Amino acid sequence: MAESFIVPARFCGPPNSGNGGYTCGMLASEIGGIVECTLRKPVPLDAPLRIERRNSSANLVKGDEIIVEAIPSEITLQLPELVSEKLVAGAMEHSPALDAVHPFPGCFVCGPHRQVGDGLRIFPGAMMEGSLFGAIWLPAKEFGNAQGFLRTEFLWAALDCPTGFAAGFPLTGKLVTGRLAVEQREQVKTGAECTLLSWPLGTEGRKHFSGACLYQHQKVCAVARATWIRLDESTKRNC
Repeated sequence: MAESFIVPARFCGPPNSGNGGYTCGMLASEIGGIVECTLRKPVPLDAPLRIERRNSSANLVKGDEIIVEAIPSEITLQLPELVSEKLVAGAMEHSPALDAVHPFPGCFVCGPHRQVGDGLRIFPGAMMEGSLFGAIWLPAKEFGNAQGFLRTEFLWAALDCPTGFAAGFPLTGKLVTGRLAVEQREQVKTGAECTLLSWPLGTEGRKHFSGACLYQHQKVCAVARATWIRLDESTKRNC
């Protein structure tokens, strides 16, 4: 079991902090099971982050600051039915990720400035009048383990940003990940297409709630629940 890890600059969300999904996935992989992570601070890049274990929970720490808290959790969501690839592909052509208003165009997951083979380039688009978002994604073999299955940190990353678009990012303002929980039900094979679906679950002040799921070979492989925080001038959080 690891006692620390580093988030390389390649895996950023905003330019100077780690992608929330990737970072939470790294911590969750040390706990196992269904995990909920809460981001407390921006994730430092290229810096050693210490894992502090507490029974079945864990914190990711730098110095005296808690960066991420991880606890066991449960996810109860009504999942949407799988929609056609044609519908999803058409929605992706009009993804807000491709719009000039994207505040983090270099994001490892959804940044349009990331090149093929560098970022994940997941660009969710709206369907059904905005009640559902979808993206088709081909996980690269680079992100898999020795058996060819997608590693935990990249699964979490792939589920993170789609929940953000369902929550209203970036059209309703600059939103960043506040909390993310993931349940993996099946292994995800690299080199085989996936469909990511996400949907809004309401708002409460600056908090925007959403869910997501990942289908591969018509099976639900993973489910996510997220809270995104709309930033104001006095708020600094992580994506």
